[in-house]
Amino acid sequence: MEYAIEAENLGKTYGTLFWKQKKPALNDLNLQIPAGIIYGFLGPNGAGKTTTIKLIMDLIRPTTGKVLLFGKPPDDIEIKHMMGFLPDYPAFSSYLTAYEFLTICSKLLKIPPLERRDRIDEVLQTVNMAKHTNSKLGGFSRGMTQRIGIAQAILNKPKLLILDEPLTGLDPHGRQELMEIIAAQKRKGTNVFFSSHILYDVEKICDYVGILNEGELLCSGPIETLLSETGARVHVKHGEHEVAKMLMEDATGSIKLPDGSWDFVFPAKNDLKNKLEDISKKHPNSLTLTPAREKLEDFFFRKIENARQIM
Repeated sequence: MEYAIEAENLGKTYGTLFWKQKKPALNDLNLQIPAGIIYGFLGPNGAGKTTTIKLIMDLIRPTTGKVLLFGKPPDDIEIKHMMGFLPDYPAFSSYLTAYEFLTICSKLLKIPPLERRDRIDEVLQTVNMAKHTNSKLGGFSRGMTQRIGIAQAILNKPKLLILDEPLTGLDPHGRQELMEIIAAQKRKGTNVFFSSHILYDVEKICDYVGILNEGELLCSGPIETLLSETGARVHVKHGEHEVAKMLMEDATGSIKLPDGSWDFVFPAKNDLKNKLEDISKKHPNSLTLTPAREKLEDFFFRKIENARQIM
């Protein structure tokens, strides 16, 4: 398996000669992130997420361990050309227009002169900012600034896109559009690694997640695997009134939909499974059963609370 990011015993301790006790921001992080996915990196404030991102980006050097990107160290020149990065709370020169700013970025990225105009137009279209090509960055809202930040991060068609809190400060519509942009990058073959506090959005878009707390990795893996099943959801078709009545007494939640069908929520019980199988045999094609899983938000707080109790 090819890994986009690998961390082996990665640690970072901050401190100076004047501090008697140095503070570890990251402690023995071991992480393997497969290529071809969107990875959500979660944790409370001060957990060490931004420190991890800086280590991945080679903006700071580790105290212990190492990090590899596609099998190579992050200071490798070839790897640097394959990366795109949006920092937390990006700040750009207010007097530049969007086109001027992206032109400077394209020169720094060594995009050939004959390709620059087309590439800049393409990324502005991608982030829905084409109509603001000649507008100055100083007049942009937080959401517009985030879009321009994404535009510069994907200018070089990166193989690995690193985003630090890209959804913070955006309204629901802005978050939805930004998530669609991130998902589109994955479809183009870009690997995406981003940190976020907005768990609802992470659950919708990410393939894998990891949770960091006080510099320690609590868990990491496919989101479908981490979120355990907590019961079942049953959809009863329109007209199956007898089936709906049989299910109501065991359901912990129910709702009648506008088309006359029903949705029921059930706890995880073995006897319930047997009952549903009996109903399906007597009333073929009357219901649809899907597992109900724990929400990412509940899982996150449970993991953090368990970690705090151990400490």
